[in-house]
Amino acid sequence: MLRTKRQLSQGSVDAVGPSLQRRRSSFTQASIGRQGEREDRNDDTDDRRTQGYSSVHLPAVYNQQFSHAPIINGNIYGGVQNNIQSSTLDSLQFLYQHAAMGAVHESEERYPPPLCYPGTRDVVVRRVIGWYLDKDGRKKIMWVHAPLGYGKTAVAGTVKEKLDAVQLGFDSPVGATFFFWRSSPERNSPARFIITLAYQLARSIPELRPIIDAAIKSQPDVVKMALEIQLLKLIVEPFKSFENLATMPNRLVIVDGIDECINSDRESLVKKKYAEDQEVVQIRVLDLIHRLQSHHLPLSFLILSRPEAWIKRHLESRPLRDVVEPVDLYKVGDHMSDVKRFVRAELSRIAESFGLEGADEEWPEEEALVRKSEGHMVYAATVIRHIDDEYSDPRQLLKDIIENAPAHRPDIPHSTPFSYLYELYRQIMRSCPERNRSLMMEVLGEVMITNSIHLHFENYAHNAALGVLDRLSRRPPHCGVKALRPLHAVLWVGRGYEDSPIFELFIHSSFREFLESSHLSFEFAADTSKAKARLLSTMLDRMTSITTDTIGSKLEDNGVLLALESWCSLWGLGKKTLLKSKTTYSDLMNKVIALDLTACIIQTYCSLRPEAFSDYSPVEKLFDPSKFFIESMESDGCADTLSIAHKVTSHAQSSLDSAITFMLQATTPLALSKDAVGILAWDCARYLHDVATEPDWREHKVVRALVIPGPNGIDLCKEIIYQLYEMLDHWTRPAKYNLLKHIYKAMVREKNPILDSEDNPFLEDDDIDEPESESDYESDS
Repeated sequence: MLRTKRQLSQGSVDAVGPSLQRRRSSFTQASIGRQGEREDRNDDTDDRRTQGYSSVHLPAVYNQQFSHAPIINGNIYGGVQNNIQSSTLDSLQFLYQHAAMGAVHESEERYPPPLCYPGTRDVVVRRVIGWYLDKDGRKKIMWVHAPLGYGKTAVAGTVKEKLDAVQLGFDSPVGATFFFWRSSPERNSPARFIITLAYQLARSIPELRPIIDAAIKSQPDVVKMALEIQLLKLIVEPFKSFENLATMPNRLVIVDGIDECINSDRESLVKKKYAEDQEVVQIRVLDLIHRLQSHHLPLSFLILSRPEAWIKRHLESRPLRDVVEPVDLYKVGDHMSDVKRFVRAELSRIAESFGLEGADEEWPEEEALVRKSEGHMVYAATVIRHIDDEYSDPRQLLKDIIENAPAHRPDIPHSTPFSYLYELYRQIMRSCPERNRSLMMEVLGEVMITNSIHLHFENYAHNAALGVLDRLSRRPPHCGVKALRPLHAVLWVGRGYEDSPIFELFIHSSFREFLESSHLSFEFAADTSKAKARLLSTMLDRMTSITTDTIGSKLEDNGVLLALESWCSLWGLGKKTLLKSKTTYSDLMNKVIALDLTACIIQTYCSLRPEAFSDYSPVEKLFDPSKFFIESMESDGCADTLSIAHKVTSHAQSSLDSAITFMLQATTPLALSKDAVGILAWDCARYLHDVATEPDWREHKVVRALVIPGPNGIDLCKEIIYQLYEMLDHWTRPAKYNLLKHIYKAMVREKNPILDSEDNPFLEDDDIDEPESESDYESDS
C-alpha cells in the first residue's frame, strides 16, 4: 500500500493539490518545459507543435545564451519558455532570458548591422530624425516603405546610430529596436516582441527598471500571457505609474521588417488549421504598436516594411491613418546620385586594393553600371561584390556584366522593376564554371531545404554545416563550399565568411526569391521538390548503417546523425509535393521498410542532443504511423500503392512498440541523457494515451513492459507515469485514469520495487486503489 496519499475529489481525476505539485517538482527540466504546450492540447492535436517548440540553443547562429523555445502565446506560436521562476533573478536578467536578443540593433547575430553608405540616403534619414525631434508633431508613428533592395534596414540602422550620436540632454533617444527576419526562429515570430521591447526600455530608461521589476515579481508568468497583456503589464502600466510622465523625454522605438514576421516558413509541427496566416500575424504586430501609441506614452514608433497590400490597407484605415505618417522611400531623395556615390567609392577601393593604375579615375563601364542599377543599391552592391574577386580581373568582370546584359529591359513574363537585378543574377550564375553547375545547384537546393526545416547542426557555421551535408551525400570533403564559392556576390561565402551561419547564407532575400521562381531564374531555378526527394532518399540510405549491434554507441559520422534527426521532418515537409509522385513514394516507402527501424528509433533517443532537441523528439510524428505515412500519399486505389502503404505502417508500428519495450526492459545501461528520458517519456505517454482507447490495450506489449521494467528502464518507467499524470490535468476524461490504475495494480501483483521507492510516482494519489471503470472505456470509445 502507499504510505502517503492525496485525496482526489469524488469522481475527479484532474484535481491538482499542493502535494501533487511538490511531487512534480522532481520532474526533469525537459518535462517541465513541455507543460506550456500541453495547456492547449486536446485529444486530436497530437502533433500540434512548431519546429521551434524546442528550447533551441544555437551558439553559432542566434547568439543568445538563454534562448528559450516557442510556446503558444495567445493566438501566436512563438518563443517563450513556460516554466517561470523569477524570484532569484533581477528583472533585466529575467527579461533577457525570454527576449529575442538577436533582434536588437547591436546584437552579435546582426553584426555588423546594415548601415547606409556614407553620404547616401541622407534625405530620408534627415526626414525621420526631424519627425522624431518635432515635439509638436501629431503623428507618433512613421511608416517608411519601399520594395526590396532600397535599403530600408540600412536606413533604420543609420537613424539609430545618428540619434545615439546626438546630444539631446538625455541618454538613449532610441529606446528599443526590433529587426524581424524570416530566417531566424527568434525573429520571424512576434512571440518575443513585447518582451524584447520591454527589456530594452528598462535598460534605456533607468526609472522604469524598479517598476518593471516589481511587476515581474508579482506576476512572473506574464511572459507566457497574450502579447496584449504583456504590453499592458510590462510597458503601459510601468510608464503610467509616473506622475510626471509628461516631462519624460520622448524615446524612439524602431521596428523593421514587419513583412518578415511570418511566424515560420519552415516545416511546421502544428496542424495547418492552427497555423497563423502571416498577414494576420503582421496585422497583429501593427495593432500592438497602435495600442501602445494610443496610451500617449513618451514613445514614437518608426516602422519599416515592404508596401504589402494588407499592411498598406491596414495603416491607411481608420483610426491608424490619423496617427501614421507614411514615407515612400522610393520617392524620397536622389537614388541615382546615392548609387553613383557608392559605386565611385567602391571602384576606387577595388582599384587601389588590386594595385590598378588610375584608382581615382572613372572606369569605362562605371556610368553604365549606375544607369542599370535604376537607383537600386542592392544591384550596385551585388555587382561590386561580384567583381571584388581576388582570383579574377575586376575590370574584365565588370565589362562582362555590362556588355552581356540586354540593351533594354528583358522582355520576359512577369517583368518587374527588378528585371535588371534578376538578369544580373542570371549573369552571375552563368559565369560559374559550367562543369560545376550541377553540383552548385544541388548544394543550393540543400541549403534552401536547410532553411525550410531548420536542420540541427552541431556547428551552424556554413563551412561546417556544408561539410556535414557533404558527408551525408557522400561527396568528397569541401565539395559544398567549393561549389558555392563562385557565388560570393550573392552568398556570404569565401574568405572571411567561413563562420557565417548556414541559415543566413543569402545576402539578400531577392536572390532566394529568384531561385524559387522559374520565370525569373530560367535554367537556374532550384527544384526544391527534387532536392527534398534526393536528400530524403540519401538520409534513408545512410540510416541502413544503424542496427541492433550499434545501439547506444556514439555516432562518429555526423551525416548519419543528421539523417536520424531530420528524416521525419523532411518527410513531413514533402507530403504535399514530392510524395505525391507514386514512383517517388514507393521508392521511399521501400527504403523505410528495409531499415532496422527499431534500432534507428532507439539510436535517435540515445543520440539526442539537448542543445538541439530539449523539448521535443525528432521522431515524435512517427508515433502515429498510419497518419504519418498514409496521409502523405495520393490514394489512387492502386493495389500496389495500398499494399506498400500498409506494409510501411505495420513495420513502423511494430518497430515503435519494440523500441519502447527494449528501452523499458533494458538490462544494460543505455546512453540516454536526462533530457532524452524526459522527451522519450512524453512521447510514450502520448502514445499510451491513444493505446488506452483500444479494446485489448491491457495486453499491449508496451503496457506490459511498463509494469515490469528492466533495471535500466526504471527511470524511464517512472517518468512515463509522471507524464501520464500530467495528461490527466489537461485531458480530464476518466477513461485515461484507468490506464494508471491498471499499471499500479499490475505492479502491486508483480511486487514492483518502484512502489517502495521514495519517488514512487503513485505516492500521493489516494484514488489509485479504486476499481477500473469499464463504462468509462465504453463511453470513451
